Parts: sequence; structure tokens; C-alpha cells
Amino acid sequence: MESYKVHFLRLAREGRVEVPGVPVQGYPLTQEEDREKGGFYLVLEGELVIDLPQGRYLHLKRGEAARVTEPHRLVPVERVVLLELV
Repeated sequence: MESYKVHFLRLAREGRVEVPGVPVQGYPLTQEEDREKGGFYLVLEGELVIDLPQGRYLHLKRGEAARVTEPHRLVPVERVVLLELV
């Protein structure tokens, strides 16, 4: 396969983006989502609160990332574009 360039943020603003052979996806998050498994998230645009058990949370802004190892809820503060390791 040849090398190529992808404008990931622009494409992820419009919908889910997957890169063949790379375990990441990008997508806009417009509403809350519950997740049973952990994950790795990088905020490309906007702000995100990750609601954790026992009243804990992580507040991520553009350019910040988090690795989560427990069930959680993703809560967009405003329109969020995420890169997620899958």
C-alpha cells in the first residue's frame, strides 16, 4: 500500500473516520455515551467530561488525552471531535 495523507480532523468533524491498518477512529460526539470497557481518547476539538465511578471525572480540552480502565460515560461539554484507540 502506498503512503497517503488524511485530513483527519476535517473528516472526523463530518462523521466516523477509520484508517485502514491503523487501530484508531475519529468521530464527532454529540450526545452522552456509556462505555463498559476502558479506552484511550484524544480530544481533537471541543471539551469532554469522562464520568467515572464513585463521583470521579476527567475533564479534557482540545489536545488532551486520557486512558480509562473502567466503565465510564462520555459527556460532551460542547461539540467534541474525538480520536479513539480501538
